[in-house]
Amino acid sequence: MMPHAGLAVSAVVQALAVLLLVMGMVTFATLARGCFVLRRMALAGRHDHAPAILKSPLVPAVSTIAVPPDASAESLRATRRLLDLAFGRNEVVIVLDGPSEAALDTWSRELRLCPSTRGIAGPLETAAIRGVYESRDPIRVVVIDKARGGPVDAWNAGVNAATSPVIALLDRTSEFQPEVLLRLIQPMLESVDETIAVCGGVSAPPAAGFAARFGALESLRTWLTLGAAFAGRNLTLPFPGCALLARRSAVVEAGGFTGGALELVVRLHALALAAEKPYRIAFLPTPVSHSRTPATYHDLRRQVQREQREIAHAFRNRVAIAGPFGWQALRGLYWERSLRPKLETAAYVLAVAGLAMGWVAGATVVLLLLSTVAMGMVVSMAAVVLREVADPSSADERRMAALFLAAIPENLGYRQLRNLWLMAGFRKPPDSREPSRARTAEQPPRAASAVS
Repeated sequence: MMPHAGLAVSAVVQALAVLLLVMGMVTFATLARGCFVLRRMALAGRHDHAPAILKSPLVPAVSTIAVPPDASAESLRATRRLLDLAFGRNEVVIVLDGPSEAALDTWSRELRLCPSTRGIAGPLETAAIRGVYESRDPIRVVVIDKARGGPVDAWNAGVNAATSPVIALLDRTSEFQPEVLLRLIQPMLESVDETIAVCGGVSAPPAAGFAARFGALESLRTWLTLGAAFAGRNLTLPFPGCALLARRSAVVEAGGFTGGALELVVRLHALALAAEKPYRIAFLPTPVSHSRTPATYHDLRRQVQREQREIAHAFRNRVAIAGPFGWQALRGLYWERSLRPKLETAAYVLAVAGLAMGWVAGATVVLLLLSTVAMGMVVSMAAVVLREVADPSSADERRMAALFLAAIPENLGYRQLRNLWLMAGFRKPPDSREPSRARTAEQPPRAASAVS
């Protein structure tokens, strides 16, 4: 006769298997809703007014803010990409958070900087500004040298320095097209009073290798949910690799940045709902931006945990960010990215231990595998098929077949490993440098010779 401990373990595994099956079905339903939204948008069509926008003086100016972490070759290349954007009135604001003299010299040589008389006095509290510089070349770029205050503080300094009514945030780790601003500004022009932000982009394209295909499947599922499915309820949230436009006045009203783009958009939703006024945060499923497809498992792990840390930080601060709306906006992410990996891992451990002790029947283990492994395959395969159903014009048989079949090995080893990555990522802070919202003591500006 099975001991009481064995009965308890068997009952827990069965309950977890059923719960995980229900969570998988909810995920499937969310993907289907995202497909319907994409299909509706595809049937409605959208005119491309980019040529007219490029020449029109009536289009609002955009300030593209960048906070490079260092003066490495990669950071310099990423900044150059911002300067090459095709837009009539694009101002690039580069915020250097506590750079060394050597780093400032590197930026000076790259952008041919000289001291500027431009004042930076905005409504958001930040660490002391040590210097403001502009380029001798005919490019609209302003570089802010400030005391170290962390990434959040640097983003807020960028908002203060921006002179345009719209700010753009382009992830330096994503791939974006030069015409990204031309495409993203169009929803704001179509609904001037209501559209306060636009999230645009598509999922990462697949590439050779299992790491790349697993990353593409992850990106596709997230794009269909946070982007498309949430857009059907006007709850669009930033998805990895997306480009973001937001009205500067709305960002300032929200109190600026408290974390990443996810926290900012959640707060924009909350303030607009609290004001009980019509608003829209638009979702634009056009191929102007996407996350980079990971080439190795190391890249994949770093990408997964980077996204997980931002979600974890937003969830921990959900009440301060958005009050009661915080849970409404982030509960789906919490269940999928935090609760499910823990429950699934615990179910595997209990099932293996119970099976070894003779406490858990083989049928219970089969049920657990069906609710996790098999359901995971169904969800990933459905995401691939639903993507093609939503927009048949972009169908690619080879891409579809490669991703469809990759759903099998994804759930036979990688899924279980990813659960461990997600649990580890949820416990880590979003950045090694703790952000500070407090203003530091005034510091003297850099000597002009530093950027001569």
